[in-house]
Amino acid sequence: MIEDDKQSGPEWSVDEWTGEWTIHVGRVYACETCGNMVMVTKGGVGVLEPICCDAEMKEVAKPDEIR
Repeated sequence: MIEDDKQSGPEWSVDEWTGEWTIHVGRVYACETCGNMVMVTKGGVGVLEPICCDAEMKEVAKPDEIR
């Protein structure tokens, strides 16, 4: 028997999709290997997957506290 490709669970609203796919200005990402940092300066809708040193960069929770 062939199963449907449908995922279980409730469907998302347009607002939920927009919230999850929005790239927000001011978010900061850091490389745990070399320390490089990236800040989003132009927002939009899509997927942002910053990569450095062959690894995904981690979002910095409080960029104002970085010294």
